[in-house]
Amino acid sequence: MGVRPQFAPDAAQLKDALRGLRYALKRGCDAVQGTPTKLPPPASKIALTALREMGLLARSVDQMVSSVVHTVFGEVTLGSHKLQDMMTPGGQSEEFSAVFYETMKIVLSELGASRALVSQSAGRKAFGQVTSRHAPEHFAAQLAFQLLREEPIRIDYLDAHSPVSKENVAQVAVFSVLLYLLSDRENGDYAKMIQAATNLTTALQDEISQAFRTQDRAKLSSLFARYAAHV
Repeated sequence: MGVRPQFAPDAAQLKDALRGLRYALKRGCDAVQGTPTKLPPPASKIALTALREMGLLARSVDQMVSSVVHTVFGEVTLGSHKLQDMMTPGGQSEEFSAVFYETMKIVLSELGASRALVSQSAGRKAFGQVTSRHAPEHFAAQLAFQLLREEPIRIDYLDAHSPVSKENVAQVAVFSVLLYLLSDRENGDYAKMIQAATNLTTALQDEISQAFRTQDRAKLSSLFARYAAHV
């Protein structure tokens, strides 16, 4: 008689599913926010009550997701991870995906993407498909192209005062994350360093966008090599 296999959920996919649920609820609440005021009095009261209930549910799910992700799967310390250290034979795709998610959240906030969904499993998949394990800047360039192919971020709303356009935000965000992960940061305020990497990338966005548009991996690699030390 065979042994019954135990269900072992994929951590990255489970976290993505939980975050996707939270994102969908928040998005739904935002979508119907102004609806009650457009309805006649009896219907508007019912709609307001339903909207309040949705808000309470969204907050409960938000707290539940945060609790599960951080308690069950643990915290990620941004300062302890560098891209160079993850370029070991066989790769460290799980570690990268967790750091990618946490760093990307801060980058998107800096860029004014107030409502966005980041896929940790897409980041892991992209990392696992990179074949170059030589110079860190070459690895980063190949990884950047692979990340954009996997589309790990979904942005519904970009602030009107964002320093980047919605067409370029994914490219700028991906480059910012990898530039930060390449930087030398033994000690320091890591959130400020992510902000610095994002600001630097924003200033270089025309060059970066051109490199992505023309599939110029050498150009992207040279940008990583030149500016990682300036973060």
